[in-house]
Amino acid sequence: MDHSAFQLNHDFLTMLCARIHALRAQYGDDKIFASLFVDNAIFSNNHLANIIDSAYWASQTIEEGKQIKISIVFKERKLSGNIFHFDNPLPLTSNNLIKIGSALESAFSDICICVGDDGQPQIWGLRMRSLNHLTTDLWIQVLSPGNILIICNGRSIAALIGNQAVFIDPTSFFGAMLEKVFTSIANIKLTALNFYKFNTLLYMAQAMRAHECGGTLLVVPEGNAWKKSIGQPVGYTGGVNILEPKFVSEPTSATLTLHDLFNLFQEATAAQDESFMNIRTQIIDQCNRIGRLTATDGAVVMTYGRYIHCFGAKIHAVDALAGSDVVHVTRPVEGDMGTKTFFSDLGGTRHCSAAQFAYDQPDSIAIVASQGGNVSFFTKEKSTGELLVIQKAELALMYEGISGVFWNLSKFIESDRPGTKMMMEGLCA
Repeated sequence: MDHSAFQLNHDFLTMLCARIHALRAQYGDDKIFASLFVDNAIFSNNHLANIIDSAYWASQTIEEGKQIKISIVFKERKLSGNIFHFDNPLPLTSNNLIKIGSALESAFSDICICVGDDGQPQIWGLRMRSLNHLTTDLWIQVLSPGNILIICNGRSIAALIGNQAVFIDPTSFFGAMLEKVFTSIANIKLTALNFYKFNTLLYMAQAMRAHECGGTLLVVPEGNAWKKSIGQPVGYTGGVNILEPKFVSEPTSATLTLHDLFNLFQEATAAQDESFMNIRTQIIDQCNRIGRLTATDGAVVMTYGRYIHCFGAKIHAVDALAGSDVVHVTRPVEGDMGTKTFFSDLGGTRHCSAAQFAYDQPDSIAIVASQGGNVSFFTKEKSTGELLVIQKAELALMYEGISGVFWNLSKFIESDRPGTKMMMEGLCA
């Protein structure tokens, strides 16, 4: 008989199931979501433990020289045009996940599982997922070896990070980023345009992870202050303005509110409106192209409005940090109060140079993706003047597709209070 080297903490597993079922009930009771989402499949604590355990051990495997990266959805078996159905379902084991995972090269492919007649989880198909998918399924994603993200109803709920089991809490991360994004704009009002500026940062960070080359993105306010922190000559200069979606950029839509945007999303999604889906696809395509530029040696410099100044840029210190200088490091997980660490301990050249840029340019955000898929955000805290480093930010990025957009919009809409406090509490409450 095979035995796992370790078992999930029972209390963690119980809390995880309780939170998932509570969130599912909240969606069903919420008048905003009731018309959009349908009930997803029911699972037990033991089923969830089996799924996570199998995914964890599969993530540790290299098959044909490649690391296994899989995505699993717990979904009732039903006929669908975008799902390959197995005539004979397979038992859910790490070995079967490894074999099937080798065929899932696309980031938009999922292994579908459900509970079989024998009461055990089984693999019944492969789903091809679009950019505009809308799902409330339990969703398990392998981010890297030993790093598992658990999503349900469009929200990141929990994760395994090596031998740690944690619950996701992006409040401090989103709050720090929103403060810089919104104060970089003359009008701090939470309009659709501002919401898009924030979401596109998350999409770009996700795109930076995808190319697995490592990269740095420097997001700066309007003006030329950033040039003081860039060495000369710059590899690739010029500039291009990435246009906003038509329905939030036209003068007639300048006063479009988040309520208006949510209603537009709801109507377009329900009707599978082609123009709406094309706009969203266009945005993600733009973010993917920008993310791909970061694969070159050096950094990409971009404004919050997505104007690309240059790429291949080398960062030059203005007020050089010493290796013994202390920085504030946090992760988007519950109970993480942050730690103080030395600047020299942040990592290699890419991370240290991004940290230096964020320190010298206090209104900017620096984003670094490592080759292994870890994402870090750097910015300078206005209240303390400390350099803030958010590590493991990939746990809070938007993997949720359009259901994630609906969730974040609803959180904005629930509160009309302007300012950073609303940003921090309203988005993540």
